[in-house]
Amino acid sequence: MVFTIILAFLVILPLTNSKVDYPFFTENIVFIFTFILVTRYVFLLKYSLLAKQQAVKVALVFIFIPFIFYLISGLHGFRTFLDEEGMYYPMRNLSADEAQRLGNYMYYEMVFFGSGAIVASIIFPFRMIISVWTLKNRGKV
Repeated sequence: MVFTIILAFLVILPLTNSKVDYPFFTENIVFIFTFILVTRYVFLLKYSLLAKQQAVKVALVFIFIPFIFYLISGLHGFRTFLDEEGMYYPMRNLSADEAQRLGNYMYYEMVFFGSGAIVASIIFPFRMIISVWTLKNRGKV
């Protein structure tokens, strides 16, 4: 968890410039946390605290269904913002060269973590179902 917090801070750090009016901090942090944590649980579930928690895994399957729609909505909101306002609107107080670099970083970082979080969150419930089944029927995670 500490690694995730540090990584999220380092990824968001360039966008925390006081001259940048970036309205997607919350969504961006949710995307980063979701991508890292869910990907970790998808691949390393047997080494986690969730490994033998059957009720929690079943609950997570149902919790992630609306959460996936939240993630999709957040990424769609970002894309809509880019279409309506433009990529460089949040950086309007910066020089053109700096705004272009930071705008490209903002776009690629948001799309990478957003789409990664969505894909990982779609895979995650299936991984939980498989884990519940194998623990019940085979005794393994």
